[in-house]
Amino acid sequence: MKIIESNDICPVILTNVVKEWVSLKKGEEEELVIITTWQAVGQELEKWCNETGNLFLGVSKKDGKLEVRLKLIKNK
Repeated sequence: MKIIESNDICPVILTNVVKEWVSLKKGEEEELVIITTWQAVGQELEKWCNETGNLFLGVSKKDGKLEVRLKLIKNK
């Protein structure tokens, strides 16, 4: 499991998630946790997962920050 902690907004967080996804080899999977104060993170990453075939595992609030869990899946 990899953790990305950032107080940035959409472009930076999404770019970091995509970098992790692209770094996977075909057939690999990785659980990713994103911790941020960006309020729209759950909506945006759920949309991205639906568009790319990755799994959105959920979002929760902890210590004033949002924690999003994804399962990255590299099929190609």
